[in-house]
Amino acid sequence: MATELQLNERQPILTSSEEVNLSNPVTSTTVPVDTHTTVVRKNVDVDVVPEDKNKFIQVIRPLLVELIGTALFVLIGMWGACSEGGVIAAALSFGLALMVLAASFGHISGVHFNPAVTIGVLIAGEMQAVMAILYVGMQLLGGIAAGGILRLLLVDRVYQKCAGGATLLKEYPAYNLTTVNGISYQPAESVGIWQGIAIELIVTFVLVTVILMVALDTKSKTGLAPILIGFTLAVNILAVGAYTGGSLNPARSLGPAIFATQWHNHFVYWIGPLVGAILAGFLYRTVWAHYDRRMFVKRTGTTTTKVVKA
Repeated sequence: MATELQLNERQPILTSSEEVNLSNPVTSTTVPVDTHTTVVRKNVDVDVVPEDKNKFIQVIRPLLVELIGTALFVLIGMWGACSEGGVIAAALSFGLALMVLAASFGHISGVHFNPAVTIGVLIAGEMQAVMAILYVGMQLLGGIAAGGILRLLLVDRVYQKCAGGATLLKEYPAYNLTTVNGISYQPAESVGIWQGIAIELIVTFVLVTVILMVALDTKSKTGLAPILIGFTLAVNILAVGAYTGGSLNPARSLGPAIFATQWHNHFVYWIGPLVGAILAGFLYRTVWAHYDRRMFVKRTGTTTTKVVKA
């Protein structure tokens, strides 16, 4: 026992071959140890296609989410916009709907529901061009479907009052202003085309930037992304809904425009959001992104040196 304790104290860490040698110190015979690893193979059904190679998982399922999800998202938002709650109801309806749908289906398609978001993600380098085109197609079809469903489910009086949920530049009627100097006539005014484009550009830029930072960026993405994105959309609509209707989304504006025949200055809701998304994607790719996703960053390979002890 004393000999064993002294031996253990001298060699506290033993390899497998040393343990075998020391287990029989009387003889000098070395017992070989088989160091080969036994590989156990499991029976695998060759007919089952892994998810990373399954076309339904890669393509069809995300496109279905974008189609059905966009229709539900736009429909719920327009129901709020056509209610008596005004801009507040519209903002909460769109924002909360996006929050819930993003938390439910974000792992499948990313829950863009917006051609501007898809363009921003494409420019940020986070998806392929072919898939982006398919996404936009599904989103536009979803927006059109939402516009048609809204037309069927709202009574004519409500539908006409809210212009079918269409986004329009705010018009201010003429009025007479009474002052101490008398009555002065104030002519009718409306939000200008360039003002509408600039407003939609800015708020869409904010929305797409937040999406890229909290949902995709390596450093800042978070599990709270659905909540942050939903509140960002709601805040933007609250801020500008009284001036442009707060679209931020060509698919949201297209469906109501078709069924309510509201095409006045409709191009504003394409130019503004798309340009804002392009700027957001470009700035993310060149400035905001973590270095592993940023363009124009020189990446150097790491050299690993293996030290072998004699």
